[in-house]
Amino acid sequence: MVSLKTAIIGGVSALALGTLVLGTTWVSYVRTASREVTTAVEDAIPIEFQLKRAKDMLENELEPEIRKMKHAVAESQVDVEHLQAKIDAKQKDVTARRADIMARNDLLKSKKTTFLHNNVSYTKAALEENLEQNFGRFKTLEQTFKTEVRVLEAKRQAVVANESKVEKLLSAREDLRLQIEELEARVSALEAVETVRESEFDDSKLSNVKELLDSLDAKVDVRERELELEDKTTDLIPLESDGSSKSVVDSVDAYFGNEAPFEDTASTK
Repeated sequence: MVSLKTAIIGGVSALALGTLVLGTTWVSYVRTASREVTTAVEDAIPIEFQLKRAKDMLENELEPEIRKMKHAVAESQVDVEHLQAKIDAKQKDVTARRADIMARNDLLKSKKTTFLHNNVSYTKAALEENLEQNFGRFKTLEQTFKTEVRVLEAKRQAVVANESKVEKLLSAREDLRLQIEELEARVSALEAVETVRESEFDDSKLSNVKELLDSLDAKVDVRERELELEDKTTDLIPLESDGSSKSVVDSVDAYFGNEAPFEDTASTK
């Protein structure tokens, strides 16, 4: 077994040799070779398996991310609602404090030396001091309120943006699911066509059977002709002899018939 030290030394040596021979361009060679190997491996994987992998990625990788985003959006929506309720309450407090400060300020504008405010009697100095304290607190409260309003608006905009992202993601997920179903249907159609092609009858086998039958037909014809010839020879009926024999005189008469004798035919010429 190769030790770790040997492997490291070998790797460093190969790196140095590659740099020496090819310079810094050897990196592009390695990258290109790696891409070609990756492409070759991917091409060797059946389409059906890759479609199953796509469905698995859609269900087990993309779906959890969608659920996380939907959960985050739901939390943001609740947070915005709670913050809105808090700001609505603070808005009422700010309005009431502003009205109180403005009322005390109006009292101080008069030339009175004692003032009755909210059933409490104040000297002018005491009222000025109280107004100064309340005014400082109000400005802090109002600044905090304005900041919270800006935060609420930012969160509301983020919620709207995230809601839009979720809608787009859900739409994209549906498009991917439909695309997978379409590819599955196309692959099924291809498999059906390929099955039909594979089950097509071999014409050469049909031709071989036809040639054999033609040859047998010719042989049967020959045998039928042979039997016909045999039947013709066996159907000849021999003439039966009447048991009498003709004399030579009868034979001569039969040959010449009623013709005149030789000398008579000659004399007539």
